[in-house]
Amino acid sequence: MSNKQLEVFVRVVQLGSVTATAQALGMSQPSVSKSLALTEQHLGFTLFERSGGKMKPTAEASQVFEEALRMQEGIARFDRFLENVQRYRVGQLRVCATPALAINVLPLLAPVLRQAFPDLGLVLDMYLNNEIEAAIERQQYDLGFLLQPVDPQAPPPGVVCQGQMVCVMNAAHPLAGRAAIGWDDLPPRELIYITTDPRIVAMMASAIAGFRERPVSSLETNRYSMAINLVRQGLGVTVVDEFSLAGIDTTGLAIKPFAPALPIAVVAASAVRSAVAEPAERCIEALRGVLQPRG
Repeated sequence: MSNKQLEVFVRVVQLGSVTATAQALGMSQPSVSKSLALTEQHLGFTLFERSGGKMKPTAEASQVFEEALRMQEGIARFDRFLENVQRYRVGQLRVCATPALAINVLPLLAPVLRQAFPDLGLVLDMYLNNEIEAAIERQQYDLGFLLQPVDPQAPPPGVVCQGQMVCVMNAAHPLAGRAAIGWDDLPPRELIYITTDPRIVAMMASAIAGFRERPVSSLETNRYSMAINLVRQGLGVTVVDEFSLAGIDTTGLAIKPFAPALPIAVVAASAVRSAVAEPAERCIEALRGVLQPRG
């Protein structure tokens, strides 16, 4: 099956008709029909049955469809990789980071890199924490900064800075005078839950009995920055990694260690090409310089 036949087959399944597929792909209807016939001839079984004016995929076609989507995704990923090689094989450093770090911290690194490497192209993107390592493996980026729970006795490779989870509340909150905040100190009605990276949620759940037993009326978000802004609005207290506070104005907020301590680290994942190895290392050093005062 050629790439074009694959595309035609997928579109017919998705759109349900030869006419709609022809319009979507800029082909004639006879060309679409011929492509399907050649595919069926190659595979040796029928792909579609006409039902009520629609092209209904057979059981075999439904199985082929799932694999065809994966193949299309792989081809698209390969095409993006080739484009990166063609366009950016030298002279550009591609960096991604978790939303909080990308929004608040990466812009602080840009002036350092621009001054040190004035001819270097720089890409700074935001990525979900649990997707960064895969993006690096696909060579979509040269360098990625993500958060990981850590065992202080055996930190993972690539640690940039180690820290911990902290409680954030308004400075006028009754708990703001405490040296540290425990789970039992937090009023359930006031707690702003964060549903983010599964590894971080699992770390908190293993250390805090009842962490997953939240009330129906709870307030939740999947972004640390949003949780902090909800705190600013007087809507409660949240527990975040301390690195999410880097680069933002914390005026009016009280930031207290969480007890028991929940260690976490910013980790650098890299697939650095030799052409940008030096800028990548400088980027890591600059990030460490920004985050270390909170560590």
